[in-house]
Amino acid sequence: GDAERILSGGEYWQRQKTLLTEREVSFMKGLFRIVDMKRWYLCPQVRVADFAQLNGNIRPRSRQWWQLFRMVSQWHVDVVIVERRSFSIVAAVELDDASHLRPERRRRDILLEEVLRQAGIPLLRSHDARKLLQMT
Repeated sequence: GDAERILSGGEYWQRQKTLLTEREVSFMKGLFRIVDMKRWYLCPQVRVADFAQLNGNIRPRSRQWWQLFRMVSQWHVDVVIVERRSFSIVAAVELDDASHLRPERRRRDILLEEVLRQAGIPLLRSHDARKLLQMT
């Protein structure tokens, strides 16, 4: 396709300096201090479609299935907490910054809350990192 042609024509990619923003790094360090690391792992920047999936109430690969999948396929949460032994999902965590005040982001946040509610995955969210750390 076009992207393959472009890619083969030059060098266009570079490594990100860090995976997380400074605020997210600070938050993760706080989580590491208080979370029982013998029981849980903290997974940063996880794509929603990798821990929440469409159920059998919608026909796989149907038009509606693709519409719902595409809606969440580019979304990520700041942290997913998983059980250390089984890697089963405990909760998702969102540290809200100023971007969460934009109307389109607020709409996305409402939709994310509904997706995770339907999937039975608790979502911990706050603009205050200290408050989030107290929730865990």
